Amino acid sequence: MSHPETNKAVAHRYMKALIDGDIATIEGLQHPDVKWWILGFGDMDRATFVGAVASGLMTAEKREAEITGLTAEGDRVAVECHAKMTFADGKVYANHYHNLLVIRDGLIVEGREYMDTRASAAAFG
Repeated sequence: MSHPETNKAVAHRYMKALIDGDIATIEGLQHPDVKWWILGFGDMDRATFVGAVASGLMTAEKREAEITGLTAEGDRVAVECHAKMTFADGKVYANHYHNLLVIRDGLIVEGREYMDTRASAAAFG
């Protein structure tokens, strides 16, 4: 079984990489066979997930996130956060997220992301 404090550190690194737009770290923290599920999008393999994150993050001029809750038990880490992205055209996208990460041997093997889908639809149509 994974150590909860070690897994929390992996979750923090993952969130920081999202804020920094650091795709290399995001990829490096994932197991090659990672499985993702995102509310409104469904199941994704690693390549699809990284592509979706890269296309969204890289177009934002400014990214911010505040972790409002972090809980770890065994190999599962629950991360609650509020994130905001500002785009070149002045559009601002803000949402609340809950990510459940399953981490083994220092790598994310499964991720599930929940957010306010109305906020996403309003920002991105």
